[in-house]
Amino acid sequence: MGSFYDDWLGLWARSVDERRKARKVILPEELQWVKTRQDYRAALLVAPETGFRTLGGATLLAEIPRGWKTGRHRHGEEAMYILRGKGYSIVGDQRFDWEEGACLRIPFGAVHQHFNGGDAPVLYYAALAPHLEYFCSVARFEQLEDCGEVVSEPRGPEAAGTHDAQGRRIVLHRAAAPAWQRGEADLTVQDAFQQSLHPQMHIVQHETIIKLMSAYEDFRGDLVEITDIFVDRAKTSSQKHAHMEALLYVLQGEGYTVIDGEEFRWKPGAAIHIPGPQTVHQHFVTSDKESRMLRTHFGIRKYLQPIVKEVFPYQFFEQGKSLA
Repeated sequence: MGSFYDDWLGLWARSVDERRKARKVILPEELQWVKTRQDYRAALLVAPETGFRTLGGATLLAEIPRGWKTGRHRHGEEAMYILRGKGYSIVGDQRFDWEEGACLRIPFGAVHQHFNGGDAPVLYYAALAPHLEYFCSVARFEQLEDCGEVVSEPRGPEAAGTHDAQGRRIVLHRAAAPAWQRGEADLTVQDAFQQSLHPQMHIVQHETIIKLMSAYEDFRGDLVEITDIFVDRAKTSSQKHAHMEALLYVLQGEGYTVIDGEEFRWKPGAAIHIPGPQTVHQHFVTSDKESRMLRTHFGIRKYLQPIVKEVFPYQFFEQGKSLA
């Protein structure tokens, strides 16, 4: 009969097997749309519930019809990206207006609600860490109001700009998001996480990187971040490399990603999960238009990567290339 230590000796093999068997890509036609108390229509993307082995995070899509609002609730930290439409959010007691291409941060425990302020449905992408928060015994969702039609505009808060009363940036508008071109140095502050990256990551490897929750010191998440939009030219591949967990959502373009030697096709509306650690992968753009991928990662990566870098270093194997 084995001891607890024998179980510990088997943990690595078990996790490798779980990662190998886990889902790596979900396509838009595979989404299961449901109505919830919070959203008129929502579908999980990368999440344990959809077969992915994440480090406690989850991503989803949700729709706010014309003339509707989401529910009002509070929970852990969240990041959002507006895929279509325009409107505003009430976060705490402040109003923040947004439009297509805006990125939002919802601080941990902040009461919030989103309103469609336009003439077409709003579609947004959201990233949360409920499973990680549950593991740490801090997961608590509190529903204060259900979603529904807007009978009258809420009175009270005027538009607050981009920052809350505590000086935290809540919304980054697309026009304010900086873009770095290939070959430009990454000037991000060199904290422990940045120092754990491969040195080549301090030069932009994609054709363009549009910086979101990595752009400003006052726009950073602790548990979850939508960090960048990776832009790559048509008929090219990315560099072949390996690192800790990352999640991608395809905004534009078609192609495939090779993950540990296995090929996974993607197109607009697909989500890709790189499980890590040191998962070797490479992206190939096969369409005649450039690809754009929204990148998300969770705070557990920023915590773990500097600690384990001697055993699980960020690696590069080869540069990207033209497929034409």
